[in-house]
Amino acid sequence: MATTDQAAPDAPSAETATAQPPAKWSRYQVWLLAVLVMVSVCNTMDRGIVSLLQEAIKTDLKLSDAQLGLISGPAFALFYSIAGLPVARLAERANRPNLLALAVAFWSSMTALCGFAVNFVQLALLRAGVGIGEGGANPISHSLVADQFSVRQRGIAMAVLSAATPISGIIIPLTAGVIAHFHGWRIAFIAAAVPGLILAVVLKLTIREPRLADPERPRPSHFAADLGWLARNRAFVFVFLAAAFNGIGIQGTGIFTTSFLIRNHDLDLAQAGTVMGAIGGVGLLGTFIGGYLADRFADSRGRSYVLVPAAGAVLSFLCFMFAFRLGAFAPALAALLLANVATDLKNGPNFAAVQNIVPSRMRATAAAMFFLAATVVGMGLGATLVGAMSDLAASGAFTAGDYGALCRGGHAVAGAAPGVEAACVDASAAGLRIALGILPCTFLFAALFFWLASRTIRINEE
Repeated sequence: MATTDQAAPDAPSAETATAQPPAKWSRYQVWLLAVLVMVSVCNTMDRGIVSLLQEAIKTDLKLSDAQLGLISGPAFALFYSIAGLPVARLAERANRPNLLALAVAFWSSMTALCGFAVNFVQLALLRAGVGIGEGGANPISHSLVADQFSVRQRGIAMAVLSAATPISGIIIPLTAGVIAHFHGWRIAFIAAAVPGLILAVVLKLTIREPRLADPERPRPSHFAADLGWLARNRAFVFVFLAAAFNGIGIQGTGIFTTSFLIRNHDLDLAQAGTVMGAIGGVGLLGTFIGGYLADRFADSRGRSYVLVPAAGAVLSFLCFMFAFRLGAFAPALAALLLANVATDLKNGPNFAAVQNIVPSRMRATAAAMFFLAATVVGMGLGATLVGAMSDLAASGAFTAGDYGALCRGGHAVAGAAPGVEAACVDASAAGLRIALGILPCTFLFAALFFWLASRTIRINEE
């Protein structure tokens, strides 16, 4: 197990740093967080908009659930990971605000072009482009925050940054959902791209590179050396594994929740969007609760930054298991809301844990590796597993013949016999319900690995 290096003689120890109350934020810290939150909101919106619009996309482009899973999962996540590590390595040396501005402009342009896709292949390729642009965004943002905030400030600072996820959950239905309802899903994609193009200019003009004011900062080491350091640090390995299992559960359930509400509770797109907005609101509550608890109960080793996510993972498992099994809408909605409070407890703490574990010279690289687990494994497997299990279960529930041949996009093909449409709709709903009822078991594995991380974690002062 890798141990924490000794701090410089004039540097505070980890115990002193965690014992002292957090200092007040400066005006620049507030502005930096505000801009990075807006960037992350655009990141999450452009990534998650497909889950809101996928029922309309499925019907228009005649896609299966497996194809929807591929578009939301591997088509995005694989290229997200391919771009993430190279951009993170470049961020260890280059001007990070400038690099982030370029990334925001690129993925926003790809999002706009998604509105012009006319088939599965085109949409998958454009989503890959979004993934390439977004791959380096979070590692850059996390390393900038870690450089500007002390150890004891990072829990709530990372919670504020990661609040972008639930904030976007509120904004997407109120913007893209409403636009899609009145003008179609294609216009919704184009509209979602506009804020990112504006933010790219704001980043370039107002955010500074902190390394320019710190000429004594340690120089980055070779990539292989950094990977070796991460692989030998047991706490980081456990957090990586926890993020993978957590990501599978969160991404798989999140991407298909809108479809679940439409198919199993007969909501239309606007109603489902309202529910997703409420889910985003309670997720925001969970994010700030998690960040507060992690900072409030931080000890000299920083164990609270992994124990809070462990508790959230256990609660997520319990709540989601109820949410996808209850037939009545009201109790199912209550369970969904509680589940999303629980999943978002980890948002700030586990990001802070990664930055606390590693030395400053490799913060972007460590964040990129963390997102490799959370996004590539989580989104890639989560969405794909749900989509594949849903199609398989729907085929088993379909009693009117060959589900794949008779049901395209969840509806009967033209010229099908009477009653086939109803059978297709019922089978599609049942298949998704069964798939979503199985997936939350992954949260229990996430809780286990977060707990194991708490036994070995140390704060790195280097």
